[in-house]
Amino acid sequence: MTLRHTQPTLVFLMLSASLLPAHAQSFGTPSPPAASPSVSAPSAVMRPALGSLRQALAMLRPERWKAAGAVSTESANDISSIERDLDTTLPPLLSAADAAPGSMPQLLPAYRNVEALYDVVVRVTQTAVLSAPAPQSQALQQATAALQQSRRDFGDLLGSAAQAQDRQLRDAQTRLRTLQATAQQPAPVCPPPPAAKKPKSRAKPKPATSASTQASH
Repeated sequence: MTLRHTQPTLVFLMLSASLLPAHAQSFGTPSPPAASPSVSAPSAVMRPALGSLRQALAMLRPERWKAAGAVSTESANDISSIERDLDTTLPPLLSAADAAPGSMPQLLPAYRNVEALYDVVVRVTQTAVLSAPAPQSQALQQATAALQQSRRDFGDLLGSAAQAQDRQLRDAQTRLRTLQATAQQPAPVCPPPPAAKKPKSRAKPKPATSASTQASH
C-alpha cells in the first residue's frame, strides 16, 4: 500500500508554532549513527534502520499523546501506513533491488519508497516530540536518525550504480565507433606480382678466320 502524504492539520500547525521552538533543540540532539560499511545489497543497507524503526513503532501509543484529537488520529493513520509499508510494500522492492544491485530500474522503486517512508516517519516524529512521552519520542527520534543515514547510504549506492552504467555506456559507444571506423577503411590493395625477367642474351663468338685468309690480305 502506498504511503500517504497528507498535509498537517490546522490544529497541528498551531501547536507546532507555539511549542516547536522549545523542543527543536531536543529533536536535533541525537547524533546520527556512523555510516554503514559499503555493501552491495540494498536490503543490507536498510536493515539496521528498519529494525530500529519497527522497535520504535511498537512503543507508540498515539491515542494517549497530549495532542488534539485530529492530530492523534492523523498520527495513528500514519503509523499504520508505515507498518503496512514495512510489512508489505518495501520487502519485495528491496528483494528486487538485491537481485540486480547494479540496475537502476530495479533500484529506483525501492529508493523512492524509502524516501516516501522517511517523509511520513519525520511527520510522526515531529508530532511525537511535541506530544508523546519522552521514551516514545526519543526512540522515534533515534529511529528517524538511523533511517536518515540509511537512505543516504542507499542514495550513494544508487549513484554508484548510475556511474557504473554510464561507464559501460561510454565504453560501448567507444567500441562501436572503433568498429565503424574500421569498417569504413578501404581494404588494402595487393601490389601486382613482379614482371618476369627476360633472360639475358649471350653474345655469339665471332668465327675464327683461317691462316690462309689472313695471308692473302
